[in-house]
Amino acid sequence: MTDTATATAPHPNGQPHLARTSGQAVRDNALYAASLAQRAAEIRAHPEQHKPRLVLSRHIRGESPLDRIADAVNKFCGSMWVFLGITFGIVFWLFAGNIVGFDKTPWPLLLTILNLPQLSIMISLQVSANRAQTASDKRAIADHETLIALHEMGKQQLDILHGQDQVLAILNNFASHDMPGRQAQMMTDVKQILAKLDGQPTAG
Repeated sequence: MTDTATATAPHPNGQPHLARTSGQAVRDNALYAASLAQRAAEIRAHPEQHKPRLVLSRHIRGESPLDRIADAVNKFCGSMWVFLGITFGIVFWLFAGNIVGFDKTPWPLLLTILNLPQLSIMISLQVSANRAQTASDKRAIADHETLIALHEMGKQQLDILHGQDQVLAILNNFASHDMPGRQAQMMTDVKQILAKLDGQPTAG
């Protein structure tokens, strides 16, 4: 089972590429939604062929230079060592600046230095949130496909159980209505056969 081929080439990480115009974005979203709908229909038709997918954050990484820079920035800013280094540097500056003499009034200069990279760090945090959201969406789609397959297989099992109930009802009806009469007829036939073998008159 394969996804529907779209007119626009997908991103190497499996995501739709960024559209240049709003109209193209609408068309890309419609094609992407149609491919997801076809994928769901294929899973409903053959749920036993579906294989669950494990989606990790590294699976949605891009290949462009900007994507690699974003990965490096997120990895660097999200490191605990960076947090400890900045914290230690602030504490050292506050105490050593006045003692050593390189900054007699540490707060203004320190706050200025700390505020300089604040905007870029905020942007990197937003980039990290966007990439996490993309990974979450991919996981949601993969989980939804698996749930569709499980739901269809559950419906098939219920159909099998309903068929078994119908067979059991037929057997129960046969046993409760036809078998007693046939058993009596069989017992009569057996008695007649035994009577002829023994030479006795047939018992009514």
